[in-house]
Formats: sequence, structure tokens, C-alpha cells
Amino acid sequence: MLTTTRSKRLADRIQRLTSYDFAPEFSAKVRRVFYHPLGIMGLAAFVSLLCGLFLHPQGFILCGGILAVVALGVLWPMISLPALSGAISFSRRRVTEGETVEVQLSLKNRLPWPVWGLAVRDGFGFDAQEAVVGIRMAPRRRSALCRWAFQPTRRGLYPQPLPKLTTGFPFGLWNHSKTLAVESQLIVWPSTFPVGPVPMLSGEQQSEGKVSRNKVGTNGDVLGVRPYRRGDSPRRIHWAQSARHDRLIVCEIQANSRPVIQLVLDTFDEIHAGREENSTGEWAIRVAASFAKSWIEEGAEVGLVWGGGHLPPASGTNHLTKIMDTLAGLQFGKVPLAQLMETSACQGFADGLQIFITTNLSVCPPPRGHQRFVILNTHGFDPSLPIETASDCSKPTVSPWLTLDNPEAIPSQLLGNWQEAKHGS
Repeated sequence: MLTTTRSKRLADRIQRLTSYDFAPEFSAKVRRVFYHPLGIMGLAAFVSLLCGLFLHPQGFILCGGILAVVALGVLWPMISLPALSGAISFSRRRVTEGETVEVQLSLKNRLPWPVWGLAVRDGFGFDAQEAVVGIRMAPRRRSALCRWAFQPTRRGLYPQPLPKLTTGFPFGLWNHSKTLAVESQLIVWPSTFPVGPVPMLSGEQQSEGKVSRNKVGTNGDVLGVRPYRRGDSPRRIHWAQSARHDRLIVCEIQANSRPVIQLVLDTFDEIHAGREENSTGEWAIRVAASFAKSWIEEGAEVGLVWGGGHLPPASGTNHLTKIMDTLAGLQFGKVPLAQLMETSACQGFADGLQIFITTNLSVCPPPRGHQRFVILNTHGFDPSLPIETASDCSKPTVSPWLTLDNPEAIPSQLLGNWQEAKHGS
């Protein structure tokens, strides 16, 4: 038994020694050369040349044939591709994550022969080595229109970077590429989900508008009755109730007011976790987009602040489009939430509700007045992170207005997991 254990250890050591890379940089260069078709063909030509020199003259014939194949495989794409021109366009200007849009490629060939084996690469979120779409042939001295369906899974501006038209015909030894023009860029909005009602604000933290709320004002539907107070309009006196109670009774009616909300999005890249479209950063953007879309459609004025700029509160379809376009192209940076809260855009907002969207890794001060915190739990988006993380947002003294646990639960939590949504406005 002891001998078997020693033999196994010795075999493991020999295996590690023989597989250890003593010169990783040199090995990487060798792999780049000889893992490429041109490297293999070059090696074959060199061996054929040696055979012709030292073994038999027929090796020269084989070497010449290999070099001819290499020359044709490299020169043909270089001659064919410059004569092609193409432009990318989309059937729609804006779509949402997961929606399908038609991509159109207008291709023109000025050569007297067709060009075969074309492919479009880059710009659509795929790996650089993976072709977006393959094109069998560009007909000679003609224009062609190619169409294919594209379904973006992540917000952004497409294509980015600029797509390239490539070809390796006839042998695939060398892919020559040419940048395509982009006639119109596609804006992919983040996904949105239904959310609960606009939170009610105490006092007069609302602007004038045409949205009836369950708040006492001077217009709208009747909410109830109360005893007359000096200064009430005689037109609001409820004469039947006044006669019954032998004192003046007036009607209380709704106020036509428009809530004002500022969404503050924490774009500090160090507090976000997860990968690609399921990261806390991408879901924080989707949460902000859901709030903005639902509440603007209800008539509220919504503004947006992020680590790089802000949009003042406003309402209407055009303003919603501006917010969604901004969120589509938003980039994460190095501005922490504490610094963001000190900006003039946040400090100067005092007429409504501020909603901060961040994660439990951020440093959050206690909410003041009409401030609310939406906290995304990073452990639910990246299970490799520790469940308990030392940060002010996770302390019991700070009670989040809304906690979002993981991507699967967010749609239901947005719909009814805060006080106003549970009990109504």
C-alpha cells in the first residue's frame, strides 16, 4: 500500500514537471503561429523545401504548389474585398431588450466577377471570432440587399464597434476585412416591468398638473365632507348636509397635482456584481427604467441623476424617450454614491421624492425627508460573494424602502413590495 502511494506521488510529480510551461510568453507566440492555417502551410512549405534540398528534387514541386496555394488564399481576398461597399441599417430606430429587429445590409460589388464566402463580424454583441451572418455571394457589378433578424439581449447602442465585412475565400487561410458604413444606429432600451403606484408625498411636494390624486385640493372628484372653515368657498357648501346637521358643511374634493420624483442611479462600478445582462448594474438600470416608464405614464414628473450627468424632472412621451435613450447608452464609472449625492443636481432637488437605486455594497447615509433607497442584494446576483457584507446599506439602522433579492424575484417585487403598493396610495 505504501509503495503504491509513493508511485502515485512520483507519477503526479513527473506529470506536473512535463506539463509545466517554463516560457509562457514564447509558448503563446508559438501557438499563435502554428495554430493558424498559414503557419501550418508555411511549415509544410519549409519541410518540402528541405526535402527538395536533401532528399529528392520533387520536394521543390511540392513546395511550389504549397506556396501557390498560400499566395492565392491571401491575395484573392485582398483583391476582391476593396471593390465591395456596404452599409448597415435597421428597420426600427428603437427596440427593447429581447425584441427582434430586422437588420439590412446594402451591398454593392464593382468587380466583373462575383465575390464568394462573405461574413459580417463585430458590432452585435457576439464574439469577434463568431460571424454575425454569412453571405453566400455578392453578384458581379450589381447591388444586393441582405436581411436578417437580430435579437439584442442587452441594452446599448448597436452596432458597436463598427461591423466589418470579411472574406477568406477560397481556402480560408487569411480573412481580409473592411469596415461597413452605418446608416442608422439601433438604440436598445432596457427591459421594463410593471411597478406599484406613485408613492404619496406629504405636504405640497407636488407640482400643478392634470393628474387627480387622493389629496384634498380645489378640483376633481368629491373625497368627503367636513365642517365649514372660514375662507371656504360658498360654492363648496353641501346644503343638504348643512340642513341636516344645522351647521355649514363643505365638500372636500381632489387636487389636480403632479408628483415630482428624482431617480438617482448609482453607477459606481465597484459596488456592482454579477456578469453581463444579469449583473446588478444592468438590473439597477432596468429598475430605474421601470419606475420612469410607469410613473410618467401615470402623469408624474420624473428626473434622472447618474454619475456623469442628470435630466431634470419632466413628464410626457418625449421626456420618457429621452430617459430611456440615456439609460440605453449609460456607462458605469468611478463616481461613488456619496459623491453623487453632493452634486448640485441632488442637493438642489427639494420639491419631491428622491429614490436612490444602489446595492448593499454601497455606502449609504440614512435617508432624510423624502428620500427612499432601493437596495439590490449582490449575493442574489453573484452567489460567490459573501452573504453578509460590511456596508452602511446593510446595517439595520438603515431601512431600505425596497430590497431586491435576485433577478427572478425582481418583477414581482417591483409590483408590490413597498408600503404604498401594499396598502394603496
